[in-house]
Amino acid sequence: MHSTPSRGRWRARLAALVLLPAVAGCQTVAYYAHTALGQWRVLQAREPVERVLEDLAPRRHDDPEAARLYERLAYSQALLEFADRRLALSADGRYRTYVALDRAAVVWNVFAAPPLSLEPHRWCYPVVGCAPYRGFFDEAYARRRAEALARLGLETHVGPVAAYSTLGWFEDPLLSTFIAWPEADLAALLLHELAHGEVWVAGDVAFNESFATFVGRRGLTEWLESRDERAALAARARAEADQARLLRLLAELRSALARVYRSDRPQAARLHARARVFAAARACYAAGRERFGGGRFDGLMAGLNNASLVSVATYEDLVPGFEAVFESAGRDWPAFYQRVRDIARLDPAERRLALRPSGDQQVAQGGDHHGAEHVECEALTGHFLDGEPTARVDDDVRGRGHRQHERAGGAHGGRDHEQLRVHAGAHGAGREDRHQQCRGGGVAGGLGEE
Repeated sequence: MHSTPSRGRWRARLAALVLLPAVAGCQTVAYYAHTALGQWRVLQAREPVERVLEDLAPRRHDDPEAARLYERLAYSQALLEFADRRLALSADGRYRTYVALDRAAVVWNVFAAPPLSLEPHRWCYPVVGCAPYRGFFDEAYARRRAEALARLGLETHVGPVAAYSTLGWFEDPLLSTFIAWPEADLAALLLHELAHGEVWVAGDVAFNESFATFVGRRGLTEWLESRDERAALAARARAEADQARLLRLLAELRSALARVYRSDRPQAARLHARARVFAAARACYAAGRERFGGGRFDGLMAGLNNASLVSVATYEDLVPGFEAVFESAGRDWPAFYQRVRDIARLDPAERRLALRPSGDQQVAQGGDHHGAEHVECEALTGHFLDGEPTARVDDDVRGRGHRQHERAGGAHGGRDHEQLRVHAGAHGAGREDRHQQCRGGGVAGGLGEE
């Protein structure tokens, strides 16, 4: 078992978190004092997993709650050994301790964006760089800060976070906020967090999170295969197919909103149009609810706004690129990590270009994963700007005049704009889509990183 940092060592690190930004102003100092105190409270409550297992062992036969915790802790330790042996992911002392918290989340993340833009508000931190969210160890504090941002005219989203990574500053513990998750979800989360210890690019949250999301997803598949858990693999494939359909719907929504936002129409017209776009997306979701998880994402869709769309994009947009890199590395984990490190050293524009799959890779990925089902929301290809279809807004901006677009069989505002079309592909509805996964009602992350 790896030893934990001495009390003096981690107190010094926490002090550094407070002192580094002190010149930036009182509010910044207050925030870092809050995060330092929150991190200290988590660290001082740690207990070695081995000791917790010893304490639980006599009670687990008569106490169902003790039995569940014992099983999950033992499961996590077996996963860590697998990650080191088969995935080349070293825990290096992480997740060898356990903390029982008195709340449902460890951190609450605040996202913010303007009402007519998908460009997020960003916060900058020592060491980790800038990020499109700010994490708080107290929900009430997070919501007060969100309300302050809303008074400035920004849209906000507050999401509960079950786990975050301190990027090696501390030996992260297992937490009660996620230890009771279903085994597959627990495994994916821990692998995601371990991935952050392999590669990290300061200030590029989408790169970091998409990389970790891919590692968590692919690593989970190999873990379940190694245990011959066929039922779990099938269940995961179905869940990921539902999530993939939702993410494709949200991608269509973002495209439609982007067309509205870059229009040169008056602000009032664009605000009206965006309301119609969001309403169309919700109607599309409601029409195909069973294929979008059967209600799993109702909360996300009910609170949908620019800020929550930012939270989803942070974790998913670059995942296909990392899958392409993994395939090009021969599915060899050490070679994959080295290629990702090489990409990480590029400047941001080159980094994005390197993560763009080649034509052959796109075809291969489409055949493998996107053949399951194609989702097209007719409502999101409809008319939102004074009778103009959103797809034609660019023409109007370039002065090409107003062009009328009539869809065969339906007039403007007709019911055909409120439909969802789901086309069955060659591989059937159960085909696994490893590219995309959405974490229910909240997107994880916090203290500058998930």
